[in-house]
Amino acid sequence: MSQLIPSTTPIRTFEDREGKVMTVAIFPNRPRMVTGSDDKTLRLWDLETGVVLKKMEGHCSEVWALAVSRDGRMIASGDFDGQFIAWHGETGESLIT
Repeated sequence: MSQLIPSTTPIRTFEDREGKVMTVAIFPNRPRMVTGSDDKTLRLWDLETGVVLKKMEGHCSEVWALAVSRDGRMIASGDFDGQFIAWHGETGESLIT
């Protein structure tokens, strides 16, 4: 049985000063996360430094859904209007729409 931790202290706080974060996905194989915001963008973050590595643009409405592949090589995002975009997990470039 796992041990429950009664309380924790945040290691780092991340702020998106341009939009409200709607969704988050963590990379399974490296210290990164991607966020989707109401400003129609994704941001690729370094979890160790808190720095935004890449701002990804291409959606026409708020980003509501994110997933990262097991190997971290692909990010899938979906917006409120039903558009889905596949992104390269390392460069943040759009692969297909």
